[in-house]
Amino acid sequence: MDRHNNCTNTKAIIEYISRHHGSPDLLLQGLEEHLKGVNSPLEFLCDPHNWVSSEVCRIMYANARKISGNPKAAYLIGFESVTHQSLGYIQHILLKALGGPKAALSRAKNLNEKFNRNKQVELVRLAKDEAIVRLHWDDSLELNRDFCMMNQGIYSALATLWGVPPARVQETRCQFRGDEYCEMHLEWQNPSLSFRVRHLLARRRRLLAETLAEMERDKLLLERKHGEVQALNANLQAKIDQLLSIQQASTAILTQLNLKELLPSVLDLFRKAICYNRAMIMLRDEQENCLRFVDGVGVSEEEMIPLLGYEVPLDRTQNLLARVASSGLPFICNDVEKLRLNPNNLIIRNYRISSMVVLPLMARGKVIGILAADQHESKRNGADAPELDRDYLGVFANQLALAIENAKMYQNLRDSILGTMKALALALEAKDPYTAGHSERVRQMATRLATRLGMDEELIQHVANGCILHDIGKIGINREILNKPGGLAENEMDVVRQHPRLGHAIVVPLALNPAVSSIVRLHHERYDGTGYPDGLSGEEIPEAVRVVAICDAFDAMTSDRPYRKSLRKSEAMERLEQAAGSQFDPRMVAEFLAMGREEGFDDMGRPMYRPGENHRFRVVKRDAMEAGA
Repeated sequence: MDRHNNCTNTKAIIEYISRHHGSPDLLLQGLEEHLKGVNSPLEFLCDPHNWVSSEVCRIMYANARKISGNPKAAYLIGFESVTHQSLGYIQHILLKALGGPKAALSRAKNLNEKFNRNKQVELVRLAKDEAIVRLHWDDSLELNRDFCMMNQGIYSALATLWGVPPARVQETRCQFRGDEYCEMHLEWQNPSLSFRVRHLLARRRRLLAETLAEMERDKLLLERKHGEVQALNANLQAKIDQLLSIQQASTAILTQLNLKELLPSVLDLFRKAICYNRAMIMLRDEQENCLRFVDGVGVSEEEMIPLLGYEVPLDRTQNLLARVASSGLPFICNDVEKLRLNPNNLIIRNYRISSMVVLPLMARGKVIGILAADQHESKRNGADAPELDRDYLGVFANQLALAIENAKMYQNLRDSILGTMKALALALEAKDPYTAGHSERVRQMATRLATRLGMDEELIQHVANGCILHDIGKIGINREILNKPGGLAENEMDVVRQHPRLGHAIVVPLALNPAVSSIVRLHHERYDGTGYPDGLSGEEIPEAVRVVAICDAFDAMTSDRPYRKSLRKSEAMERLEQAAGSQFDPRMVAEFLAMGREEGFDDMGRPMYRPGENHRFRVVKRDAMEAGA
């Protein structure tokens, strides 16, 4: 709502009622919505630095008429605003410094524009002892005669500033009675020149004292306002920080579905936003009917140890955390000592809590856990602790609950997909018993090699899933060809070489990560570009595929097949070394060989290959790649 009235006007109303009728609190009736959020309404309405709407003034005039029982209360308010110096020191200085009522009225228009925006003042006639003034009120505002009557009172009392009787005011037209404007004829007793000079000289010192006193009051007011602005800025910054933490948490939720990585970052955002030292999350275990600690921030690894495996039975009603989880109601306390909690409780005993907040994590209408944060005694706030915004706490807790549910759903989906992949792998092994265990062995070796090569955890998981499915296309290959002893005819090899394409066609509907489907399709590509099905070479072949290709060939060479017996593992490693740079990525082969020397591959973990060993090779009918086919 637009503000057209300086609070000098409302101050005059409040002071008039205070002088004649006691407490001015009744003036505030009906202003609840207009002054919503104002801590001290009367103080606000008496501050000449503030502005209010015409609606506020209209309601206060009506309340003043009701309190006083006088229909002309607005006139008296305007009159006494001059005689009791309620106009404000700037107006008084300007008016008193002028030669008399005539000079004062000549400045009426300028003064009005500084302190009222609800009308235009037109000075039609101005003589030494009379004037005609017109007030053109803003038709877009809800005004009434009270506004006009207050102005009549002010114009009548102006003359008293120079020690003469009040002016006579006669209203000849009234905009609130249908006229185009309000018109007033003013007549006053004009003080003599000698009187004005004596009066001005006598009042000079008093004007200076009044000016200095008002300036000092304004100085104190400005200091107070500055403090209030600083406090408001601090509160605003806290709100901004909270909104930013919610936005950052939302971003994390949308981009991260791994709880191990998501929870620490979100918990850290939360504790910093509410200026607490520590935060933790406990999730509900339905089978055990308890809360179980999941993660925490703000403590060292040593301080975290007591919480690992910490559980709270939900039927332990005396436990604060269990009560929040059972009731779904948040709990906030700035002085934990007053709660008289069990001193033997693990958290109370080990972490010396001074203040705390515990929030339920609600998802789909059900409490799935709790979010808690605290201050420790070394940074105790007590009664000075900042007031926490409950709306913010609720929004953040809901965001975190959403993140947890999303992560659980994602994990369930991954488990379902993994189960589907394992079922497909078992179906293949049932068809081709010679490949039994092959995918699992390749998975174990490939994940070890990927880890040594420094791949990130997510890609390693894709490598593991790709290994399980890499040969799934063989389901579409005739059993007689797969289990044929001896060498294969060229046309039969062509059939076998179709299994990557067939496998890719099978896994595409599963909407797996591209890293997984590329392993299925490309694990028989060669580093030198002579592989199949797409003839990729070098870095064109995805990193995960190059890892699986080495492990696939190694396991194929060291396993019995219908057309040959297995190679010794040391012999297979020698063959990999020979194929480095042509069939396989040489850097990865070197790392695979190092892994064999350092970690081994048999059940006892002994190295299978050492430099300088003498090796005897069996003659085989297919090279390493074909053995893996």
